[in-house]
Amino acid sequence: METDEFAGMLRALKERSGHSYGVLAARLHTSTSTLHRYCNGAAVPTEYAPVERFARACGAKGEELVALHRHWIVADAARRREAGTAAPKPRPAPPAPAPATAPPAPAPAPGPVQPPGLPAAPRRRRVRALLGAVLAVVLVAAVSAFVLHGRGGPVALPPAAPDTPAAEPSATPTPSATPTATPTPSATPPAPAPAAPAPVEEAPAPFHVNVLTDNWGSPCGQWFLSARSPSQVAAPPDNPADIDSWAAAQQGVPGGHLRLQLTAQGAGATPVVLHAAYIQVVSTRPASKGNAYTPGAGCGGGLTPAAFAVDLDSSAPRATPVPGLDDTGKRTRSDFPYRVSATDPQVLDIDATTVSQDVSWYLDLVWSSGDRQGRLRVDDHGRPFRTTGIRDAAAWSHDGKSWSRTEPDL
Repeated sequence: METDEFAGMLRALKERSGHSYGVLAARLHTSTSTLHRYCNGAAVPTEYAPVERFARACGAKGEELVALHRHWIVADAARRREAGTAAPKPRPAPPAPAPATAPPAPAPAPGPVQPPGLPAAPRRRRVRALLGAVLAVVLVAAVSAFVLHGRGGPVALPPAAPDTPAAEPSATPTPSATPTATPTPSATPPAPAPAAPAPVEEAPAPFHVNVLTDNWGSPCGQWFLSARSPSQVAAPPDNPADIDSWAAAQQGVPGGHLRLQLTAQGAGATPVVLHAAYIQVVSTRPASKGNAYTPGAGCGGGLTPAAFAVDLDSSAPRATPVPGLDDTGKRTRSDFPYRVSATDPQVLDIDATTVSQDVSWYLDLVWSSGDRQGRLRVDDHGRPFRTTGIRDAAAWSHDGKSWSRTEPDL
């Protein structure tokens, strides 16, 4: 039922637009069979971004986009329920152990060992006398320290009488009930070590970001730098969705531009405000020599402008808002802050460029929601994004049969 309602909205948008499946597939850089499956309910897109691009290509705006997004959420949840595995059965609780017999009472701790032939009372008197002598020595030392280091400055003390022996520790250890349990008065207890602060676990952000590294769904103007020669590089795929895996197989790194599409969406009913995006550079080095390959020969490089441009060659790269095309085809520029929720996503197109450097980087989204605030790191599945310059690389395009030299359309 949920999937049928979602597919019905897609069909209504498609029929109202007057476009054929072939025209829409060419605009969205996908296959007609994929669009057929979406519109007849045979499949539900796993991400909302292709749904939004389809709707905008059909002329959907405002409330229609919001309603379509709600239906996609419900249909996607239904798809996940149908494809999900059964919940694991709870493990049976282990049998309760048989009651054990009460353990015998522990034997009383042994008392101090009495030296042979010495009664208990005299021994205690000897211990008290020795402790009193130690305390007297400590008090004398304390008074001496006060006289030597008091506010009035050092004072000369009379020399000790020649018949006063220096205090020496007794050679015979004195027995005690609990050895070293009670410190002597002369012992200074060490300062307690500062306790290590307990690790603070930051609560997850109340929104999530879906990242598409597919050059905004178009092979036009997309380049990859590889150390392989043209004879070692396979022909590019026809489906733009397969370009990233093809480039990885050729050990290719995004060259010149890395175009990202970020879709931020709230995870609950409370709105989230996105305040800024900060570019964090992990490393920068000169670009390696190699060959630059493009999977989009003959496109002319025409792409919708980005919402934000990032110059990775700058000493302090930042996400700068640039004029883009809105739903009416006008060139407008938008900037932070943005407000997102579970039913109101925000799409950010970012174009990160470099001419001659090899840059690893990621970005932080600064957010707040109610009395909470924080930063959400956006990267490439736990690794930094990477963009390398191709200014000094040999450029190649594929004509359907082989690779041939060309000029980069950057």
